[in-house]
Amino acid sequence: MLILGSRYRKNMLSKDEIQQLKSENELLQIQLQDITEMINIREEELEILRKKANYTVLLQSTLDGNLEQITQMQNLIGEHQRKVAGSAKREAAMEEEIIQQIGMEKEFYNIRDKYESSKAAIKDLDNELAETATMYRQLAASMSRIAELESSLEIAQLENKDLKEKLEKLTQPLP
Repeated sequence: MLILGSRYRKNMLSKDEIQQLKSENELLQIQLQDITEMINIREEELEILRKKANYTVLLQSTLDGNLEQITQMQNLIGEHQRKVAGSAKREAAMEEEIIQQIGMEKEFYNIRDKYESSKAAIKDLDNELAETATMYRQLAASMSRIAELESSLEIAQLENKDLKEKLEKLTQPLP
């Protein structure tokens, strides 16, 4: 009976160990709440990034349309140049075309700058999405670890209960 008691003491968790497990469980619950809150924040950030991406697509479409208009305008300018080649007003028409070309060139450079800015914004969005995916993987790993710890705690509690019942049986006086 003395041998059984020493084995029981080796397998039994002390109050300090049980308290430590409870504290760790509470800490894990707080960490789980923090992670859940971080997920919610990241989801809001993702929604903002999606809206930005949609806006970027709209900008890209507008830029493409403007570039097409510039191409059409350039073609139109070329046609006008051919029409006025033989006329006495050729010089005045050419001055007007040059002014238009300068305006279009400025507009083209502005559009090009907006396009480059949009490409950079898309690249930033891609990077943020990659970071978010990494965080989700880390969260999944953390949640898996929490589940393991909760399972271990439940097993330890069941073993503790079983050992208490055995101890009560062993400590009852013999009839």
